[in-house]
Amino acid sequence: MIPSKMSEWLERFRIQLARPDAILPLSFLGLVAGILAALTVIALRLLVDAAQTTLYPMTQAGDFESLPWHWRVATALAGGLLIGVLFRLVSAPAQTVGVLHVIERLAYHQGRLPWINAVVQFFGGAISMIAGHSVGREGPSAHLGAASSNLPAQALGLPHNSLRVLTACGAAAGIAASFNTPLAGAVFAMEVLMLEYTVAGFAPVILATVSATAISQLVFGNTYTFSVPELHLGSVAQLPYILVCGVLIGLLAAGFNALFQQVALHSRRLPPWSRPVLAGLLVGVCGLFVPEVMGIGDDTVNAILSGETALRLLLVVLIVKVLATAGGIGLGLPGGIIGPTFFIGAAAGGLLGAIGIQLGFIEPGSVGLYAMIGMGAMMAATLQAPMAGLIAILELTGEPNFILPGMLAVVTSTIVSGRLFRHESLFHTLLRGRGLDYRSDPVAQSLRRVGVASAMNRKIVVLPRQAETRQVDRALQNEPVWVLVKEKEADPPQMALAGVDLALARKQSPEADQFDLLELPGERRTLVAVDMRATMEEARQLLHDSGKEMACVVSQNVPGLPRIYGVLSQDEVEGSYRY
Repeated sequence: MIPSKMSEWLERFRIQLARPDAILPLSFLGLVAGILAALTVIALRLLVDAAQTTLYPMTQAGDFESLPWHWRVATALAGGLLIGVLFRLVSAPAQTVGVLHVIERLAYHQGRLPWINAVVQFFGGAISMIAGHSVGREGPSAHLGAASSNLPAQALGLPHNSLRVLTACGAAAGIAASFNTPLAGAVFAMEVLMLEYTVAGFAPVILATVSATAISQLVFGNTYTFSVPELHLGSVAQLPYILVCGVLIGLLAAGFNALFQQVALHSRRLPPWSRPVLAGLLVGVCGLFVPEVMGIGDDTVNAILSGETALRLLLVVLIVKVLATAGGIGLGLPGGIIGPTFFIGAAAGGLLGAIGIQLGFIEPGSVGLYAMIGMGAMMAATLQAPMAGLIAILELTGEPNFILPGMLAVVTSTIVSGRLFRHESLFHTLLRGRGLDYRSDPVAQSLRRVGVASAMNRKIVVLPRQAETRQVDRALQNEPVWVLVKEKEADPPQMALAGVDLALARKQSPEADQFDLLELPGERRTLVAVDMRATMEEARQLLHDSGKEMACVVSQNVPGLPRIYGVLSQDEVEGSYRY
């Protein structure tokens, strides 16, 4: 049992968090979320690296090119089999993981993340990366980071509007800790997950990524993920060719998204456990002929950035990586998609850079710059997140000369994929394929930021339907705005009576011994119960669906009957739009 004083403090804290401008408490929770996310992601990375160097004859984690061909096929297939067994042991809903799962829970479940999905993500993601599947670590990092802050917040009964922010904090912190990219993690969370920028949301997310990155640097050091030689644009005369590259990478991203969507759509006909097995077989076959496509592929991307990869190999790696990624993750491998888009973008950009050099459009030695441009443009076009794509490459490489050409290519590729081909973010497209939708309606977003506890009318009293005069007099001393009426003592309130009408009836009948609160003249409104943790959007939807006129804000966190905190009318809901 929590001591009564602690319980009261926690209730006040919940009410404070329900406000849309609760920046200070949310910022503190954001720092905590970043720490929890960093510890979770560090554990995952250390597990993967240790397993690869222990189980395989390789001296460096991720060096699948050094493995014999039969090792590459066997590890990919064995990983698919293990994930298939894992999926067989859990229910179908628990198999949904990664960024897509986080977006779905934000859209349809008030940001509540189940613990079982996080467990499946940890072990499934670890197996997939250990086996060398064509996946990224940002998907597991975002999901596990979000869950590491979301699950404790659920246990404390924090309001749903704060759950949404903490979920974004954890996801951003997970990406930041995984890649040493604090700003890109924050922008990704706001641009892809929350679909909005607000001070109350952005400040906690920034603090989460800062704390997560600091802890990650203590373990892995403060180094850039990708090493690039010093790059220069050379001449602004290259900008037209960069524009063409942006268009071509936008076309590539549109084709990749379409292929990915088709694989995900048609694979639903297969038993869930069989999909990762087929995915493992596909990756194993691809790795048999082109070992560079296996694993996260940071070493191959570094080789492309340094200009060491031949043109023909770039073309082969690009094609096979697209097939291995769209086929593998589309079939359900529990890994991230952003890492592979970096790889695909680097190969495409490097290929276009090599072609440009041969045609005389650009100066020799510019392959690395075009590979970087391709990475940012591919991520931005695939996820429809231009700022995240631009900032991610800048933080991953630390190369400031990328900004000008990168901005042009990123915007161009995003427009080509998103506007000309009508492709949404890959995550939102997959959600629609499941019959779900993640709207960015401004009114709904505004209401999701406000908890019912911050807008409810707390000037209430609760009385039985047959109220004695002394009960009425005691209640009217508090000058209630609404009187909640119960049929029986053990029943929840079913009707709200205006306090002024009860006061008028008492004044007009000074000799009465008892009042029937449902019979005396006055304004009454029907009630429906709404949980104290709910957002104003949930309250609006509840009032609409139930046909009731007013919501009664209750808490289920105390034993016995729900504790009543206040009431919420349609007027209070509409008044919260201003936030």
